[in-house]
Amino acid sequence: MNHARVARPDAARAWPARSALLLLAILCGCAYALVRGNSVNPDEARKIEQGIQDLRELSFKSSVPVIVMTPDQAEQAILEEIARDYTDAQLKTEGEAGAMVGLYPRGIDLKAESLKLLKSQIAGFYDSHRKEMILVSGNIDIGFRDRLAEFIIQRDLAGEMLLAHELTHALQDQHFEVDQQLEKLDDNDDRQLALKSVAEGDATLAGLGYAAGQMNDETVKILVARLDQLPAQFAALTAGVPEALSEPLIFQYSAGAHFVGEAFHRGGWKAVDELYRSPPQSSQQIMHPAFYFDHPVLPAGITISGYQQVIPGWQKDYENCMGALMIQVILKRNLGPDAPEVQLADRWAGDRMVVLRKGNKLTILWVVFFRDDRSAQRFAAAYGTALDRILGAGTAHHLQTRPSTVMVVIGDGANQYAALGAQVWKTIEIKLPPISAPPALRAAGSSSSLDSSGAALATGSGLIPGS
Repeated sequence: MNHARVARPDAARAWPARSALLLLAILCGCAYALVRGNSVNPDEARKIEQGIQDLRELSFKSSVPVIVMTPDQAEQAILEEIARDYTDAQLKTEGEAGAMVGLYPRGIDLKAESLKLLKSQIAGFYDSHRKEMILVSGNIDIGFRDRLAEFIIQRDLAGEMLLAHELTHALQDQHFEVDQQLEKLDDNDDRQLALKSVAEGDATLAGLGYAAGQMNDETVKILVARLDQLPAQFAALTAGVPEALSEPLIFQYSAGAHFVGEAFHRGGWKAVDELYRSPPQSSQQIMHPAFYFDHPVLPAGITISGYQQVIPGWQKDYENCMGALMIQVILKRNLGPDAPEVQLADRWAGDRMVVLRKGNKLTILWVVFFRDDRSAQRFAAAYGTALDRILGAGTAHHLQTRPSTVMVVIGDGANQYAALGAQVWKTIEIKLPPISAPPALRAAGSSSSLDSSGAALATGSGLIPGS
């Protein structure tokens, strides 16, 4: 259920003009093209490198080589990146656990599905380990009308936008050490997703702004409005791909650009830079920018313990935080996208999941905290019904609620829920964070120009005992 450390893919626009293949081949060979054959046009690359530094108001501390790979070479690079961060056994466990909670379909091959998604959409990426910018030959296809426009104005718009986008990632790497920040959040996918959304939103606006030739408030509003259409278009392109893989990927670009655009509105690129120093703490803040900028809504910290005394022999495989977006995906996938319970993701206030292993069996302990008790009760009722359908009688499972909190146990451990639940409820800690705004972005009296989500959700500080 990690989505964080694979080399950043840039989804190529895919409106192919199949009737114009000959003309496309002719146009792609023009002198202004960024990629010709298997090599990069060095003059064009240098021009874009300087241009993105000027636009983004950051300078490269070291040069970034730009190389061209075939699709097969790019696939191998992605496989190496996955292998660097995960073993096949880890991916198998995460796929199995995700299926148990209703995030993935049963029997998913998480590695194969992830690779298929990335391979189908990738046009280029910045390799933060090799410190190289990779362009994938033959994968930049923006359609006949846009290619014709490029021919008329003598600019490779798709190539420029792609390279400017990925060079922005190189600037992020050199100035803000994004990968190192992500590594520190290894047990919290939701915070990783929030930070990745900042990085992708930043690069998306910078890349599009470079192609547009300017960057100001009006440009940002236009770009963000157009990006609102991206999730629906991406869903059509990735039909058949598990939603838990495709939705977080496109979320980073569309919602990320929306969020970063709000920072730009408040203080230009300097305010965007501050997002890396005081990053958002949850996908919920990306979904609702006002929850970061105007009335901060931070997730609770949850610690699950006590289970070791009741079910000895079970070893912790990993623990994680699902977050509001992935809970929304679970609810949409199992209740339908229009189910009213999908909106409960907006009432999410924190969660923690512990996955235990004993031999080839898994037990999942998952605690979800909500802003109010009614939301917790509604979630338990709807999700409990969904689990009955997903798991049937073959997999033990149990849900129980306490004020504003839901505990979910799935797997063999649920057969001992009477003792297990009592012990975990007694030892669980839910720490509410203090209310504070990112100091550099606090704007008294200002309101979000890109989000009108309504009043802040209730938060406080202190410790909620599990008893």
